Amino acid sequence: MRRIGLAALIAILGVSVPGGVAVADTVGSPPTESPTERPTGSAGPATSSASEETQRPNVVLAGVAGLAWEDVTPEDMPTLHEMAGQDAVASLTARTIRSRTCAVDGWLTVSSGRRSTDLIDSDGDGRPDRYCRPAPSPALDDNGGATIPGWVAYVEEQENHAYNPTLGLVGERLAERGVCATAVGPGAALALADTSGHVGSYRSNPAEVDASVLAECPVTVIDLGAMPPPARAGSDEEERTTALEHRRQVATGIDDLLAQVRDDLPDGTTLLVVGVSDSGPTAIPLHNDPSRIGSSALRVAAASGLTTAGDEFGPRWLTSASTRWSGIVQLTDLASTLLDYAGLDEPTQGTVGRPWQAAGTHPAQAGETVAELLSTNQAAQIYRTQSGPFFQLLGIVQLIVFGLAMLAMWLRPGTRPVVLRAVHVVAIAIASFPVASYLANIAPWARSDRPALYLWSIIVAISVVLTTMAMTGPWRRRIYGPAGFLGGVTAVVMAVDVSTGSNLQQLSLLGLSPVVAGRFYGLGNIPFAIFIAACLVAAAALAQWMIDRGVSRRSTGMVTAAIGLVATLVTGAPQAGADVGGILAAIPGFAVLVIGVFGTRLTIIKLIGAGLAALAVFLLIAWLDWLRPAGARTHFGGFFDDLVSGEALTVIWRKIGASFGTLSRLPYYAWSVPIAYAAILWLTSRSGVGGVREALHRWPTMIYLVWAGLMAGAAGFAANDSGIIIPGLLLTTGIPLVVSAIAAASRQAEAGMPATGASGPQLASANRPG
Repeated sequence: MRRIGLAALIAILGVSVPGGVAVADTVGSPPTESPTERPTGSAGPATSSASEETQRPNVVLAGVAGLAWEDVTPEDMPTLHEMAGQDAVASLTARTIRSRTCAVDGWLTVSSGRRSTDLIDSDGDGRPDRYCRPAPSPALDDNGGATIPGWVAYVEEQENHAYNPTLGLVGERLAERGVCATAVGPGAALALADTSGHVGSYRSNPAEVDASVLAECPVTVIDLGAMPPPARAGSDEEERTTALEHRRQVATGIDDLLAQVRDDLPDGTTLLVVGVSDSGPTAIPLHNDPSRIGSSALRVAAASGLTTAGDEFGPRWLTSASTRWSGIVQLTDLASTLLDYAGLDEPTQGTVGRPWQAAGTHPAQAGETVAELLSTNQAAQIYRTQSGPFFQLLGIVQLIVFGLAMLAMWLRPGTRPVVLRAVHVVAIAIASFPVASYLANIAPWARSDRPALYLWSIIVAISVVLTTMAMTGPWRRRIYGPAGFLGGVTAVVMAVDVSTGSNLQQLSLLGLSPVVAGRFYGLGNIPFAIFIAACLVAAAALAQWMIDRGVSRRSTGMVTAAIGLVATLVTGAPQAGADVGGILAAIPGFAVLVIGVFGTRLTIIKLIGAGLAALAVFLLIAWLDWLRPAGARTHFGGFFDDLVSGEALTVIWRKIGASFGTLSRLPYYAWSVPIAYAAILWLTSRSGVGGVREALHRWPTMIYLVWAGLMAGAAGFAANDSGIIIPGLLLTTGIPLVVSAIAAASRQAEAGMPATGASGPQLASANRPG
């Protein structure tokens, strides 16, 4: 019966999870795209559309390097400020290959629809440039066109990176369809050049654009220039004031050009305005001088006029299916947006972006709208500067607290009860911080005058409440009760959140950031580690409670399997977690726990079987997703398309290279994680320390919880390009929950309290791994 139960688990996971994908398509879920850019592969075969029968509006794209919503004031940029009140707007993620996007990076990304870059080492000195180059001036020809100098070098540079963009994709596809396109200015030429670097129609001066130029072609792209870079780091007040005043003057000049373009727009023409990069061209710094490249931030996105369906944008938020985030769009969306306006049957083919769409309405007052956009960027900057330290702080606090506790009990044995009580409470408090950081997003902290202080205050307050509930509820009588309660709360909160749009994760310290732009919905790497650790702890605690109550192992194992099924659905379903690597890590982890709860001997063969089951589930989901229209596929279907086209090996090698690359980029993880794995395996062995042995006696399923966590971490390392970060984050999340149970078990043993439940010790002794 145990083997039948295990087979049933694998069957359920293999059939039910893909069913979620199929159901999602039938209920009309919105088109989706990978939360992280898929480096290789086409978007699949084109699907039929009504584009040939429907006349699309003409489109004008006006780009400004370095333009941010901070620049948009009624005094400096009245035209754009007015658009913020009456037209569709959003914050634009300008992230490309480098953490700070230069102007050429941005314009090439518009050209390809994938993350692209200028020459990283343009002077050949073996070190990355610390400045941004200007876009090259195109060489004019006799037919009104132009050629980009150094185009071949741009193409070759992309081969050194993982995203495999096709420079000139937009220009090439427009030419193939016979759609005329006009480029105005050097940056626009980069955006509309074909794959050979040639632009069919080119104007050099945006100040000379008039109604006749804008009416020439259905697609027009204009380079309106660049905002000046900020003052150098360490500048005095006078230098900063001078730099700011210069920026304001340039902003006014650019807004005048924008007003001229807007006034000359032919009827029925849509105007898109974007900040195409973080920085415009900068001077080459001396050896010891700081760079003046603008910092990574959210940029301007605005749309005025008609959507591709012929409706007015109006005062609404912009979004796209690549972000599923109202008020957030990506730079990579612009290629498919231009191609959609040009009426191509499959505008997303070859790109990773999706056309811009209008979402809900924004405030009618321009000032309120801009203020809301600024608060989003402010929250994103808090994430950028404090997210990493937050998680590192959790790990450091654990080491300090648990280390001091061990030292105190060794030096003064009489303090053991007090120290163990303190360790129990502190461990639960530490474990409550992640879910508290998500729940904090219920409050509008980003709009306060001191958002960072407000955020941390909310997180601490929620952590205090959760810790109090965990330590005072009826579950406190069992050593696994507080940990199981907190794990369950964390798992439920995150499952509901990712199934309803990931709103709590958006801009939370351990969630999703549009500036980092790794993922916009679903489960990122940090949230996945938190979620899977919480699910495993909650499932193991519930299983032990059922066993202690006399429920059979068979029934308990099936309940644990059901929890694993739900966790896998939440992790991998495209309409929820949408995490490919998560499936490949969650199923083996839960398989280990289910095998232990069933009482079946754990063997290497069973572990291999669990891994193969995870791979089978992934491939089935990917195949079902691939059957959907190309524009509606997620990265599951994208990978299957790569598999069909023979390009999947490139994706796999990129992930393997990125995964092992984290070992050199993060040497402290590279050393600490294997050491932690070895220490945990020793501590949970028969020769381990007394406190752990006591905890295993009172919570026998904890041994399988530990092995399941280690298995999920190892599988996550193999399946995700974040590599060693996955097991590191999972340990940081799971260790305090387990330590809380060890401290509680030690306290109960010293107080002479018997282990609860008759079947626990037998389970612990009967199921050592083989």
